[in-house]
Amino acid sequence: MQIETFEWIEDISLLKIILIVVVILSLALLLFLLYQSQKMLRHVQKQQALENKQNGRQRQLHPKLQQFKKPQD
Repeated sequence: MQIETFEWIEDISLLKIILIVVVILSLALLLFLLYQSQKMLRHVQKQQALENKQNGRQRQLHPKLQQFKKPQD
């Protein structure tokens, strides 16, 4: 009985260790993906800012604000 109980405890301990490793790897993957997405976002923002500088981005009013402006013109 004690031998079977010890083996059962070993199995549970091994499963706990595997679960902890899987959780840690999942968190590491999540952090890596967060880092990559931020890096890509920053790159796109810099690219957009450069394009706006080069092209002289046209400003446009929101359609509802344009409606209010039209009667005044």
